[in-house]
Amino acid sequence: MVSSADPSAGEEETINMLFHLSRRSQAMVDRLISCLDRMEQVEDPDAARMKDVFELDFLAIRMRRNDESLLVLAGGESARIRREPVSLVDVLHGARSEVEDFRRIEFGVIDDGLVVVAPAVNDLVHLLAELFDNAAAFSPPDSTVLVEARRVADRAVLLIEDRGIGIGKERLRELNHRLAHPSPVTAATCRQMGIEVVSRLAQRHEMRVELERAGDRGIAASVVLPAHALVN
Repeated sequence: MVSSADPSAGEEETINMLFHLSRRSQAMVDRLISCLDRMEQVEDPDAARMKDVFELDFLAIRMRRNDESLLVLAGGESARIRREPVSLVDVLHGARSEVEDFRRIEFGVIDDGLVVVAPAVNDLVHLLAELFDNAAAFSPPDSTVLVEARRVADRAVLLIEDRGIGIGKERLRELNHRLAHPSPVTAATCRQMGIEVVSRLAQRHEMRVELERAGDRGIAASVVLPAHALVN
């Protein structure tokens, strides 16, 4: 179970419901993605029609992430298994590909040689996609979100910085507390699913996620990857 405390009977019922809903929906979404992949290979290369196919493909991928978010809240793990480590650059590209406004996610300095261990890859892609989505959603549509990654001793530190309207001090403290301490699963948890999913994924791999003000405006999210999440 993701939470360190034993769930109540009501929470246990909610968790079981989320788990079964997620698994059922995932099977259908996986079939949809397979169908779209085949369409992309045989479809007449008409620009307008291909644009529609790619849009459907993105929506299917977003639906899959939503299902996996429900699974995370239920304490489950993705059925997609990685058997090989993946470079952090590829992980970042994978997360960006799941963001509708992906062109606004810009990569700055990414240190060479950072490689993520196989068991952490899918969860890190999911975690970063949630943070990228949030940064893009709460900043002007003509602005960019800057992403950088540095090696610090045996760890890696990722920084995701937007130019949005910012967050008040009290709200910032509340969000950082929730990121460090996952909440019990309730209806409210599902309404604010993104931050709860990030919190649980970070806890699963002993990563640290923290928000802070960025300059005069905007927010920077830092993600610290511990040594055991990296191939050293």
